[in-house]
Formats: sequence, C-alpha cells, structure tokens
Amino acid sequence: MRTKRRVFAATASLALLAACGGGGGGGGSADGGGDNKAADITVPEAKGVNVDLGLAPNPNGFAFANFGAGASPEVFGAEDLVAMFGNGPNVCVDGAEPCQPTAEAAAWAAMVNDNRAAGHCEGFAVLSANRFAAGKTPPSVQLTMDPTVTKDIMRAFATQFFQSTQEETIGWQAKSLKDKVATLESAFASKKAVYTLAIYTAEGGHAVLPYAIEYDGPDQAKIKIYDSNWPGQERWVNVDLANETWSFPYSGADPNNDPAPWSGGPKDLDITSMSARDAAKVPFGKGDGEVTKSLLLIRSSALNWSIKTPSGSVRPGAAAPAGITIRPVRSSAPKAPGTPVDYMVYLPADQPLEFNLPDPSRVSGITPKAAVRIETPGSSTGTVEVTDGGVKADDPNVVLSLADGNLVASSNGAGNELATTGEQIDVQVTAPNGEQVSVAVTADAPAVDVRTPGRDGVDPKANVEILTQTGANEIEKKVIDANGTETVTTQEGQLENTQVSRPMPEALGAPETKPGLPARDERVAEVTPAAGPTTTVDAAAPTTAPLGDPTTTIAVPPATAPAGSGNLPPLRPVATVPGG
Repeated sequence: MRTKRRVFAATASLALLAACGGGGGGGGSADGGGDNKAADITVPEAKGVNVDLGLAPNPNGFAFANFGAGASPEVFGAEDLVAMFGNGPNVCVDGAEPCQPTAEAAAWAAMVNDNRAAGHCEGFAVLSANRFAAGKTPPSVQLTMDPTVTKDIMRAFATQFFQSTQEETIGWQAKSLKDKVATLESAFASKKAVYTLAIYTAEGGHAVLPYAIEYDGPDQAKIKIYDSNWPGQERWVNVDLANETWSFPYSGADPNNDPAPWSGGPKDLDITSMSARDAAKVPFGKGDGEVTKSLLLIRSSALNWSIKTPSGSVRPGAAAPAGITIRPVRSSAPKAPGTPVDYMVYLPADQPLEFNLPDPSRVSGITPKAAVRIETPGSSTGTVEVTDGGVKADDPNVVLSLADGNLVASSNGAGNELATTGEQIDVQVTAPNGEQVSVAVTADAPAVDVRTPGRDGVDPKANVEILTQTGANEIEKKVIDANGTETVTTQEGQLENTQVSRPMPEALGAPETKPGLPARDERVAEVTPAAGPTTTVDAAAPTTAPLGDPTTTIAVPPATAPAGSGNLPPLRPVATVPGG
C-alpha cells in the first residue's frame, strides 16, 4: 500500500467567494443547562384571574397556514443576514456591499434553511407578536404569502438559534408550569406581546403565540394561543397547575375533541421573551464574542442517532447529561413513519463529541471556533468526531465541512479530517490507493472541496479530486488518478460549501403536509379581519418596533422595512427613542 503524502496548497486568487443567494419531548438537562439560568429569571406573583392581551388570531395572525421550505421559492440569504446583523466583516466579505456572505455566515444561513424544511411556526409567532406590538397596518390577517412576508417569517424563525434565545429558553425550561403561567398572566395584564410559547413531544416541537389566560378553577388554566397551523381559529393549551401537566390539541380540527393531543410536563413547555432575541449578537464568527457554546442541529430520517460526550450520552427522547440541552427544533414537525425530525443540541464548547449516525442524517452547527457540517448517507460505519476546531470521520461516504471566517473546506474519504488553525484549514484524506492527501485552505483560495470516489459526481477512476473556487462563478477542478497523473480544467459554478442553501437529500425531505394535519389549503382563515380597534402607523415615519418592549421605536431605513410587512428590526438600531 502506498503511504506517500501528497500535499497541495490552493494558490489561485479568489476575488469573490459565494454569490449572494436570494411527555418527555423537551429533553433538557435536569439543571436547566448546567449554568443555573433559571436563577436569573424573576417570576411575578400569580393573580389567578382571567386576563387578555387584546390580540387575536384574527386579525393579528396570518390567514395562511404554517408552511415548509418547499412551499416557497424564497430562501434565507445574504439580504436576510444583512437585515438582521448588518454588513460587518463577520457577515460580508470585507464588509462590502452588495454582500458576499463570509463562509461562516453562509454556513449559518444554510443551517437556517436546512431547519426550515418542516415549517416556520416560530417565525409566525414572533412576527405576529412584533406586528401587534408595533400597531402595524394592515393587520397580519390581510397579508398574503408574498416574498416580503415570507422573508420576514424566515428571519423571525431564525431567532430561535441565537445564543441569547437559547440561554433564556433553557432557564424557562427549568421553571414550573405555575411560574410560566404567572409570567404570561403578568405580561398580558400589561398588554405586552413579549413571549412566545413552545411545546414539545419526543418527536416534534411547535411554537405558538399566547395572548390570554382563562381559569376554570384555581388550578386549571387555559392559555389561549394563535397557532399558525390553524389560521384564524381559537386554540389553546390546557394546564393543570396542581399536577404540573399540560395538554394541547395539535391536530384535531375540533380542539375540544382531538383524538391524539400532545401532553407533557414543565420541561416540555417553555416561553421565550422578545427581549432575548433583541439582545442577540452576531451568532457566528468571533467579532462580537457571542459564540461561547456549541449549537448543533441534527436532521435524521430516524431517531436512532446518539452523541457520546464526556458527560454522558445524548439521544432523542432521553434526559441529557448535566450542562447539555436537547430538544426538537420549533418548526412543528411531529414525526410520522419514514419522515425526518430536527433536533437541537446546545452544549459547552470544550467537549469532544462522537456522533453515531446510522441513518441518513445532516448535522450542521456553530462552535466558537468554526461552523461544522456532517452529512451521512445511511448505513454508516464508525463514528464522526467533532473536536476543538475540527471534525473527522473514517467512513469515506461521510462528507464533512468546516467553515472558519471566510475559509471553508469540504471533504470525503477514508481518514477524513478537517481542522482550523484560525489562519488556514487543513484537510487530510486517504485516497483509495492508500495515498495520504493534504490540502491547505488559505486566504489565497478560501473555498475548497476534496472528493474521492463513491461520492456523487466523482469519476470512479479518479484517486482524488480537488475543486477550488477561483471566481464568483468559476471552479478549478484538479483530478489525480491512481498513477499520479493530474488533469486540470475549469468550469462554471459555485461550490456547495459556499452557498446559503444546499440541496436536501431525498431521504431527509419533508412531507408536503405535516403528519396528522389536513392539507394547508384546507386551513385558511377568512381574510376579513375581526372587529376591533387598530392602530394606524405613519408609513413615512420610522415604524419598525423591536421584538421586545412595544413602547420603544427603532428607526430603520425604509429599504429594510417595506410598508406593511412588519420586518424584524436590525439588531444594531440606528436610533432608540423612548416611547409614550
């Protein structure tokens, strides 16, 4: 067997990188994530009285139902990154306009797009609350599913992946149902739409917008909600405060007679404030110091995966070790046989991880040092290891990616390993003939893909292929055969690892209609809004309110806040003015 090491340095100059593309479900750790986040939360005293925010599914919810990524041609892309985080060098190459997302920003956007597959319920809840708080007109029920509105929903959906959002949610998961109901009661009494509510089963997560509480006795609370799966309808979550349990009619057209309601305990229901989303910094890169923990999102065709950590094993439906949180992504995706489900794992950054992924899976996430991505076709052998600044696998069918700042590399092959030094990404694979191949990815050519036979599109006669992005729409392809003969060609295109949206494998595709629900076109609200006062906002004035306190106005240039859309505000306000 040949063991000669072949070393490559990608040397072509790259002026432009990526083109700018368009019970038991919660599973949280017993201590609320290991950092005692629950201790930071102050809970008001419950009054035990009926209270109503003044919001209603009609007119303040949308007339169209929650949708998966396949229902819209729009994707979360460069303009969304800029709208949310500005165009600084962590987001756009050289901070220039038009924005060319950095490799790490593109990886974060791709992670968002991956996890939109099953739905956008978090986005519906957040955006509805934001528009109600700002008094936006027309009311949400009159908006159509046009690109501007769907983009706003996508941005709101993405806020669940902020570290500040994660931290607060973890704290609330450790609180009792009494505490959560008391907090909602107090917020509604203040007429503030400042919380979303999330509920989980072992096979799915769903986010809704709570707006009222009705008591049927001192220990029975009905939390009335806007549920994007059921536009314009009155839905609710029933909470038994004495027994610390809840039930939720997820799929029944008649919520009073749902044949298979969701149910759970305190850890399977949480709330998250809008202020936690407002407080977020750029959730990737190193410039803002936001990323101090690792967030990994796992989409798998089955629930057989697991992660070995120094603290213990992490798997769906099981309690996580101390300091680690696992729960379904809030996209409204209850699992049916043969359909995938998305999970979110949030954990300390310094823990080495071993993934066991026996079924088709895609793992994407952000660590303090880099963005990682793992794609397995199923029937995988061995484990995939994520280390401090690196990722490696022995199965040649597993494709790995690593993005650090504006450097990105992907590879497959035996002995496959990627690691970042902060200045370059080192790629090492073992080719089919046993030759060790090393590639250094540097600023001179910051996007590279190292491929070996067995991967789609690779010539089976090749020993290794090295693809380098040499221009905005140009790829250099170097093919080395088993005898060491090199052939270099150029082709049009963009490496997948630089793109904000990456094709989903067929095995991980989402069904058109969520399991247990009628078709989307059967769940449409009447467009005429219900009677009730509305607030007119001067379209010529700064109108976009923050996600949190509705008494504060954030000035946003008109280009980022189309009239009537209710865009999420940028996280760097131009000006903050006390409201009246």
